[in-house]
Amino acid sequence: MLLGKFALLPLVVSMGMASSRHPSAAEFNLFCRILGKANDMIYGSNYVYNEDADRAIMREIEVLYNITTGNMNNFGKMLWKTKDFLTDYPPPTDPKNREEAHREIGKLIKDGEKKIEENKKIAEEVNQKIEEAKLSVAKGLYGEHVTVVPKDDKNLAEILNNTGSTFEDNKSAADSCGNVSTKPAGKTLINDLFCVCAGVGDNAEGPCHPKIWPPKSWKDKNGKWTLIKFGLSKDKPQLIQSFNESFQKIEHVCREEMIKRNVKPKNMDALLREYLWMIEMGDKKTKKEKKIFGHSERNKGGKGKNQVEKCDGSQGSWDYDDPEKNNNNICVDYTKNQNKNDKTYNITWHEKFRNYTEIMREAKKIEERILENHAALLLLKSQAWVAYSREKDDETSNLDDMNMSHLFDGTKIPFSFPFLFLFTFLFMIL
Repeated sequence: MLLGKFALLPLVVSMGMASSRHPSAAEFNLFCRILGKANDMIYGSNYVYNEDADRAIMREIEVLYNITTGNMNNFGKMLWKTKDFLTDYPPPTDPKNREEAHREIGKLIKDGEKKIEENKKIAEEVNQKIEEAKLSVAKGLYGEHVTVVPKDDKNLAEILNNTGSTFEDNKSAADSCGNVSTKPAGKTLINDLFCVCAGVGDNAEGPCHPKIWPPKSWKDKNGKWTLIKFGLSKDKPQLIQSFNESFQKIEHVCREEMIKRNVKPKNMDALLREYLWMIEMGDKKTKKEKKIFGHSERNKGGKGKNQVEKCDGSQGSWDYDDPEKNNNNICVDYTKNQNKNDKTYNITWHEKFRNYTEIMREAKKIEERILENHAALLLLKSQAWVAYSREKDDETSNLDDMNMSHLFDGTKIPFSFPFLFLFTFLFMIL
């Protein structure tokens, strides 16, 4: 089920929440907020070109064109429709002036139509960029195998069936979560989410939430990496048989938690900064040389007991019936993702999500060309009024060589002449 179909609200970690006793509750809550924001980005609306606004300008120009026609049949048809307009703004009285105005306004109409057609093509370019931005987020969420933004549950199911692309290793938590020297973590958000909240964890409690359990919890030998068990302990959680459904269950828990809170959402960059800040929180009491994400609320254990030292998803060493039971190895280790020079991190899905912002900036710059063309249409309208208002004393004037003094000659332009729009355009081009 697509998260994008639901109104998602960010989650604030509260010590009073049911899941706050779990050692990685804060990390899970952050994952939920990031997941919700990612879905907002993927399923956000595309750009819609407001052609009607430009067509409205063209219709005003066409009125002037039709009134100056030399065809008496056409003029007769226009006469009744525009009688009030003609009373206020009579056309040129001299036939030559009227003919010249008609010719010049006709040329302006052709120029305006070109601008509108150009805007349609620009709008397509904008939407191509928006799709590119959305696809970057989808790849960060699901994997590089995503070639188009999923539009419905069927598309999403097909994407989720390719666990080999979603996980660093769809057979091994140890190989997916940064525990192996040759394989860094961070391939996708889903990969790291399962590292932090599921693992494999024979006879382990789920570290993130009371309803989300490792697949081998409750001494179940049939569970495997990429699956979860789901349900409250009193109901004996059941193994979910597919990754697709397992992920949907996690999404469902996210929605349940998020709708309980009503806090303004952060943007993605802020969420990712919060994520980076939480790296090392899990091993702050023990292994400072590792960069572990998870267990920020874990109690301090004794040496070799209840400590977060590795992230291979296996059964831990705290065999007590509480939220920390045997789950201290369920986490993600970003040690191999860290740039040693500047202490920053190369986390693939973070880069994919940040790339969205850069691509959307490019889309915005392309969209500005539509606004420029709209302003150009307003100037064409102004030029049409100048042509319409020209009388015999300046019939030799060439509209193509019109300077700004023509535009501001109030004696030649009706009171309704759109000076405000003209000023706006001039401001944009200066």
